[in-house]
Amino acid sequence: MERVVILTDDRMAEARQVRDGLIGRGWRVETVPKLVCLWDEAALSNWAEPFADAIAAVIHPAPEPILGSVEAVSEADWKRAADEGPMAAWCVTKVFCERMKAGGGSMIYLNSIHAEKPVGHGALFSMGCAAAQMLAKEAAQDYVEFGVRAFFIQKGITATDPDGRSPVSGVYCGVELRYPTRKLPEEGYLDELVAFLLTPGAAPLNGGDLMADGGMTQYYTHRRRVEGRPYYDWPK
Repeated sequence: MERVVILTDDRMAEARQVRDGLIGRGWRVETVPKLVCLWDEAALSNWAEPFADAIAAVIHPAPEPILGSVEAVSEADWKRAADEGPMAAWCVTKVFCERMKAGGGSMIYLNSIHAEKPVGHGALFSMGCAAAQMLAKEAAQDYVEFGVRAFFIQKGITATDPDGRSPVSGVYCGVELRYPTRKLPEEGYLDELVAFLLTPGAAPLNGGDLMADGGMTQYYTHRRRVEGRPYYDWPK
């Protein structure tokens, strides 16, 4: 049977780009229909059953951000954040990793830098990202003996992301200037990374927390070379 890559959610632009990139490389990619609730283990299991012996990889993107401070969000927002974030990630991990145990594969959490760089304006989203980050490490340990590897990708901010500017954090202000290249990532910038994680060559990275943000989270200001000095100086 032809092996298949499962994409659990295609709302994120990078997820759609990765899907198209994998299809272009000859992979068969199936997307979980929106009517299938990702935090309903039984419903997800029923949908996954026809692919049980053919799953080569699963790509699970972070949900859409819920913006607003903790003080401002509603009870409904708390429940939605819990369901779409940690609960969905847990169900996806359990359902698909169990089905990959027979033939091995890759579990890829396509997530956000906000797992490690939280913003108060999207606190619920950041907490959900951090929970998925911890889950990825657990999955890497629990399933590696069956040939199933797990990877967590922290993607940077891109032009397609919601505008998260707020007085709490300046990370969304002048975003392109926060990249060392002084420009936002190009479309499809994660395609080759994800394609590599589907190969046996990625085995040493099992459990890896991959900062695929072009150096954004490690970059705080622009530097200039000062004539006659061996290092970079901070601009005055």
